[in-house]
Amino acid sequence: MLGIQSWENLAESSHLAESSSPESGTGCSSSRGSCPQEPQVSWKLRFQKWEPLKNAFFILAERAQDPNAKKRRMAMRGLGTMACEAPDKVRKYKKIVLDLLVCGLYDPVSLEVIHESMKTLTIVLGKIQGTGLGSFFIEITLQTRTLLDDENDSLRYSAFVLFGQLAAFAGRKWKKFFTSQVKQTQDLLLIHLQDRNPQVAKACKTTFRACSPYLKLRKEYSFQNEEDQRNPKLCRQLSHYHPELLQFFYANKIL
Repeated sequence: MLGIQSWENLAESSHLAESSSPESGTGCSSSRGSCPQEPQVSWKLRFQKWEPLKNAFFILAERAQDPNAKKRRMAMRGLGTMACEAPDKVRKYKKIVLDLLVCGLYDPVSLEVIHESMKTLTIVLGKIQGTGLGSFFIEITLQTRTLLDDENDSLRYSAFVLFGQLAAFAGRKWKKFFTSQVKQTQDLLLIHLQDRNPQVAKACKTTFRACSPYLKLRKEYSFQNEEDQRNPKLCRQLSHYHPELLQFFYANKIL
């Protein structure tokens, strides 16, 4: 399983480079829905002469709700940069940050805002180690799962990265819920192991490994240990239900 720090590093390099996601596909449709609720952000931030970071956060929080989609997108990116450069500030205002990012994840207008929100969420979850998510965990998981099969390559890539990270943070509290979500997603995971975009396929494979404990997979389903790979039972099942995947696994030395 990819470690939590690895997910965080992947997200940070993606955000700071501003070019980590694969080239977008020609399609731009999304399964996004409306934000589950209007942002219930309640903060007591005021400009402070000697607190420039606090002031910057206040500005980003305001712009994250701006009617202009470009400003919302840049605010999400700014929150990601702040999470990288000043993680303590983000931890301090965790509730506000998560509220803004979740609403960005459900943006009804802009794919770019959704994409930026996913990338920033991956960074922020790494910084806070997935603690104190509360019901945000459900909202993030539900929307991320709908984006795993989006026509846009960049959205799919970021969705797989974020979904894999969520697997590391489900814990006991959300284990039952996340298990049900993974089981509903397993067909997509199998399909996108051979995604048309190599980077998406690689992200999917990593996410599949992270999610495998929730599928209660036996050893023959694990890709992690070489001695477990060539299993006749798994080969028969793949041959029956997904013959094209069996050929893919053989070609890529997974089986």
